[in-house]
Amino acid sequence: RHWQSAHLQEALPLLVMGFFKKIVVADTIKSIADRVYSLDEPSKIILLAGTLAFTLQIFADFSAYTDLSRGLARLLGFETSPNFNAPYRALTPADFWNRWHISLSTFLRDYVFYPLRRAILRHKNLPAWLAQAIPPLLTMFISGLWHGAGWNYLLWGVYYGLLSLLYQSAGISGIVQGKWSQVKRLGLWALMFGFIVFGWGLFRAGSLSWFFHILLHSPFLAQPQDLLMCLVIASMLAFYSLPLLIQPLSRPGSWAQATYFAGLTILTILYTNSGNPDFIYFQF
Repeated sequence: RHWQSAHLQEALPLLVMGFFKKIVVADTIKSIADRVYSLDEPSKIILLAGTLAFTLQIFADFSAYTDLSRGLARLLGFETSPNFNAPYRALTPADFWNRWHISLSTFLRDYVFYPLRRAILRHKNLPAWLAQAIPPLLTMFISGLWHGAGWNYLLWGVYYGLLSLLYQSAGISGIVQGKWSQVKRLGLWALMFGFIVFGWGLFRAGSLSWFFHILLHSPFLAQPQDLLMCLVIASMLAFYSLPLLIQPLSRPGSWAQATYFAGLTILTILYTNSGNPDFIYFQF
């Protein structure tokens, strides 16, 4: 392999984006999510705000991990596949897993889901519904187990398995086809995003008993200050999400793109400190 200047040109945006997502976005938002999930009994609206913070944190953290990996590989002349494809734009559970952690999702699909489904279908005496129910449930259970042996990870995996069955029984295809109107797509997106956020709540919860106690017994709004705190958190999430949302708008090679990445670099330097925590997925 021979190094080429094109490798640097292709790697630099990935490296800048990776450092920005990790240092500026994920590590800043982490303090919000950690604070909420360390409270003894937050109100439901505070829990929602903290879970939305974690929703942004885990995406920025894990996609940063992927961007840096791909950027470093590109410097050495290797082209590795992207691991994310706008996962929060998903309309169904299958669509989400086709966009999130694509390497793991593809592996589980090819080596767990399809072989298991074929094995069940070969037994003609088994009920047909088993071939529809068992593969997604077991596949997503293994996905949860891959993240750790904690009950929250296992329940998170089963949750997505059940969610896939629910969408399947409702007749909604894995990736929604063009027959759906924009209004229906917007409704499907809002519903799926709500399911995603709830799933991240299960994933982040240090204790399932704590999580479900808040959902079942904690007041929606414990005190007036809760609403103000939620507005502050929401404004911070919007502020730190904005650079990630406007990235696709800059045309490659344009002055707008150059200015965009220069701004990200400056912000990353300003936010850099010696105490940055590890990536979330290091523990997995």
